[in-house]
Amino acid sequence: MDFDREILIKNYLSLKSIKGVSDNIIVNLVKKYNTLQSIFEKGIDELISDFGEKIASLIDLQKVDHNFVKEELELIKKYNISMILYEDKDYPELLKQISSPPAYLYGYGDLSVLEKPMIAIVGSRRASRRGLKFAEELGMELAEVGINVVSGFAAGIDIAAHIGAMKKGSTTAIMGCGLKYVYPDSNRRYFKELVEKGCALTEFSINTKPDPYNFPKRNRIIAGLSYGVVVVEAAEKSGSLITARLAMEENRDVYAVPIWPEEKNRGTNKLIREGAKLLENYYDILEDIVKYVDNIKIIDKKDNKTNINFEDALEEKIYNALALFPKNIDELCLSINLDYVSIMNKLSMMELKGLIYIEIDGKYYIRSN
Repeated sequence: MDFDREILIKNYLSLKSIKGVSDNIIVNLVKKYNTLQSIFEKGIDELISDFGEKIASLIDLQKVDHNFVKEELELIKKYNISMILYEDKDYPELLKQISSPPAYLYGYGDLSVLEKPMIAIVGSRRASRRGLKFAEELGMELAEVGINVVSGFAAGIDIAAHIGAMKKGSTTAIMGCGLKYVYPDSNRRYFKELVEKGCALTEFSINTKPDPYNFPKRNRIIAGLSYGVVVVEAAEKSGSLITARLAMEENRDVYAVPIWPEEKNRGTNKLIREGAKLLENYYDILEDIVKYVDNIKIIDKKDNKTNINFEDALEEKIYNALALFPKNIDELCLSINLDYVSIMNKLSMMELKGLIYIEIDGKYYIRSN
């Protein structure tokens, strides 16, 4: 770290260490003066003129916690942590657009992945097997076409999405603690690969322990970095729904994977009722994201082992829905949004053609050649 850079980081840490000086205040200072460096050259009268007496009185350099700043700078060097400051050119542009962007982020790993278009995948910590499978496959498919998959490194859907993305591309974990800690401990075995193929980010100081209060707060960063947020499974009161609503407030696309109403994680159905887009596969996301970026490569994900001549669009839609994971008739009606009789008639024809079969669990499966 060169001397000028260290001074600039020190200035950010110094202001943040003053009680009452929020990220929003620091961001507004940067917007006004272009660089935080200028703040240390301004007199109190100029600060009062620009921001009012209340904010100017907060920016009292006599109140800087010098021990915190010194310790933080030492830990940044010790752990080889990068800092992304609001005034940096590589501060993610989408994150700047949210109502309360962090003044800076601590980063570890390959930060170049933040230049890619990003989609967030979030969901329940107590996810079903099929939910985990769907999240992993979706993460893999999005990463394969050049999207950086963002999630919160939590157990369940989050880590499944990270794992899938690492198989084909990059991923970014937004941590709810300082980078000295890897939480939860059950996901520690994935962290090394994650920061080799992507990065971990946090707004929390390096020694910040995991705390329940931190996780809802970091959700705005998950939403803010991303063009859209996918909720795979979520209880009706969950952090994933908080992330989705934050995304809606910031005019980001929100997608939800429908689920049978009797199952516990039916918060996604509530999202769909509130205006989220029903998601069946990664094509639903690509159709939207190409409006924002032009370097996405479309890959045909249909099973290359089969060469199917579908009779009509409904037959193809049913086949593709079942290719994601098996469904019973009611789940198909919900997924495809069509009446029972029409789908039942088409399923019967597809069974006769040998495209699908029904198992003892009442679910329809595609038949592989």
